[in-house]
Amino acid sequence: MKRIVTLLVAICFLSIIVSAQYGTAPNNYYPDSYNGSVFKGVVTETRDDQIILNFTKGSNTETFTGLFETGCSVPTAQQGGPPMMPANIPKGTTMTAFFNTRTKKVDGKKIKQNLIIAIAFDIWQGQKIAEDKKKIYWCTDSHHLQFRAYQ
Repeated sequence: MKRIVTLLVAICFLSIIVSAQYGTAPNNYYPDSYNGSVFKGVVTETRDDQIILNFTKGSNTETFTGLFETGCSVPTAQQGGPPMMPANIPKGTTMTAFFNTRTKKVDGKKIKQNLIIAIAFDIWQGQKIAEDKKKIYWCTDSHHLQFRAYQ
């Protein structure tokens, strides 16, 4: 009996460690359809409108793949330049992706996709962004925002 309890405690502990990078969005203004899910990780790869983030703690690594709904409203040096796309985000950047999960049918099979509606940078070009300086950059066409308290 003691071994079973120890095993259950270990499984619960490991699941907490592995899922630590998933979280809930801070209280803020969000589109109506947003459900409050976030993933914090390091950019490891980008393709077209897709970004891959990894979160590693010890020997455990969790990978998140998400699609940008649209280009993101990140200011650029070129005033009025094109919106930021995944390819514009340097590998190694630590960021938070605000996303909704949707299910899509492809060839008769249901596939889960993470649709990124906003991003925030935690570390940009090697510089940690202070919590009070972090900004959320929208990657959505939805301009109707309402206050939501997730925490």
